[in-house]
Amino acid sequence: MEHKNFPIALEQMFFTRSIVIASPDFKPGNEQIKILPENKIEVSTIEGDRRRYIATMQSIFNKNSDTTMPYMFDMECIGFFIVEEGLEKEEITRVVTITAHNVLYGAIRESVAWLTGRQPHGQVMLGLSVLHSSLDPQDSQ
Repeated sequence: MEHKNFPIALEQMFFTRSIVIASPDFKPGNEQIKILPENKIEVSTIEGDRRRYIATMQSIFNKNSDTTMPYMFDMECIGFFIVEEGLEKEEITRVVTITAHNVLYGAIRESVAWLTGRQPHGQVMLGLSVLHSSLDPQDSQ
C-alpha cells in the first residue's frame, strides 16, 4: 500500500502580536465567564510563488477592556505553508485555510493559556474555534 504525504507543510510560524492585559478592576464572582474570542483568518498566495501561502489569524477578546471580564487579549499569528503540486486552486485554498486555522488557532490557544496562567486572575483555556465560510461573494473571487 502506497503512503501519500499530506499535501501541505508548515514552513514557518510566528506571532506578530501577543497582548494579554489583566483587568485590575475585575472582581471574580460565582458565575461562569464565557471567553469567546473573535477569530479572523486570512489566507493568500505569496506573490511569485503559487506553491507558497501565507495565513494570518487574529484572535481578540474583550477589545473594549470591559472590567467585568478578567482579561483583554489581542493575538495575531502568521504561518507560511508550502503546497505540493497537483491540487486544484479551489482545493488548495480550502485545505490551506483549514490547516492554517488548526495550526494557528492552536498556537494562539496555547499562548493565551500560558500567558494568563501567570496573571492574577488565573489561566484561561480557550475552547475550540469553528471555521465558517465567508458570506461575502467577493471573498470567493
